[in-house]
Amino acid sequence: MTPLTVAVFVGTRADLGPLSPVLEGLWAADDISLRVLTGVAYAADELVSALPTSVPADAWRSVVVSLADPMEEVTVAAQLRQGATLTRAAGETLRLHDVDVLVVLGDRWELLYVVPPAVLLGVPVVHLHGGEVTEGALDERVRHAVTKLSDQHCVASEDAAARLRQLGEPADRVHVTGAPGLDRLASARPMSDADLAALLEVEAVEHPVALFTYHPPTAQSGAPVGRWAREAAEAALAVCGTVVATHPGMDEGRDEILEALTALASVEPRLRVVAALGRDYPAVLAASDVVVGNSSSGVIEAATLHVPAVDIGERQRGRLRGDNVVHAAEGRDAVEAALRTALSPRWRERTTGVTNPYGAGAASARILDIVRGSAAAPRVKQFVDQFLEEDVDRAAGPAPPRAVREEEE
Repeated sequence: MTPLTVAVFVGTRADLGPLSPVLEGLWAADDISLRVLTGVAYAADELVSALPTSVPADAWRSVVVSLADPMEEVTVAAQLRQGATLTRAAGETLRLHDVDVLVVLGDRWELLYVVPPAVLLGVPVVHLHGGEVTEGALDERVRHAVTKLSDQHCVASEDAAARLRQLGEPADRVHVTGAPGLDRLASARPMSDADLAALLEVEAVEHPVALFTYHPPTAQSGAPVGRWAREAAEAALAVCGTVVATHPGMDEGRDEILEALTALASVEPRLRVVAALGRDYPAVLAASDVVVGNSSSGVIEAATLHVPAVDIGERQRGRLRGDNVVHAAEGRDAVEAALRTALSPRWRERTTGVTNPYGAGAASARILDIVRGSAAAPRVKQFVDQFLEEDVDRAAGPAPPRAVREEEE
């Protein structure tokens, strides 16, 4: 039997981490020939060095395909140029490698350029993490657009599945698998203070340790993202002993945030700015006393390891979250107050018993089964109309308010 050729697109660390367990499963499957496509933040060799060590580097190197050179700047103009390159290269690569199925995750802008070539070529698309809500980021629109272009949906929660059905997706194409990124946390053990100090290149770490990530809230045009990021980091420093800040995502505003954090770190050695944690992420997350920022890391992953989280601002607005999450408005005072709540004995006790609404860390095997079956699914995708009879009646015209009717009687 001819192996199924499955391509998985990995643009940045935003999808590499959650996709890692899926990539390991696809690689190990005897009936699947894997290709890993990249071309936003990673060169081919950089991606190979970041992929799971359970597979030898030479083996990864044989399946990684670079669609474009990594971006050197992140502006809208640069995104448009990169997108054009990605589209052309994705189409050529899907044809050249006779790809049977394309797997993508999430909501990043680059998917608008990688997925359409597959649709035009008739390559089924399996989309992971659809149906979620992040109203403070343009990712929200991208996610739902990719939903309509995709053939099968592996969603992380029941509420996400309901939204996809609301968008007209047939129920037999929507599969609640849980979040695949949680699979890599199931066996995570906290990194020791000594190892964390070595990783951060400091003499010692001071607790509480905060894991900090602040991304541009892309739906808020003209937002002072550099100032907001600095104020959030200052709040973390006011409450915590060590703050580990990872770089923001590949969106416009990234450079402004990096500049603000780098300037603060130059005068505050307790703030350590690192590009990414990569393979060390699960152990560092497990060793952290709190997660703070506006990344999905605090909203999705932290609950699995019972780590309190502070979600800042509007970027993740509307997203399902566990009882470990405290929300804070932008600004130093609001973030500092939320951090003190998250680190309080009452909140830490609450977090200890939290159940992650995104699953129990067993998603990748289920996703693998769905990928296997996706090539045989019909090309035509029915739109399931969700209108109820009462909605049709309502469309005929508004009924008078009840109070008015009673007066008329």
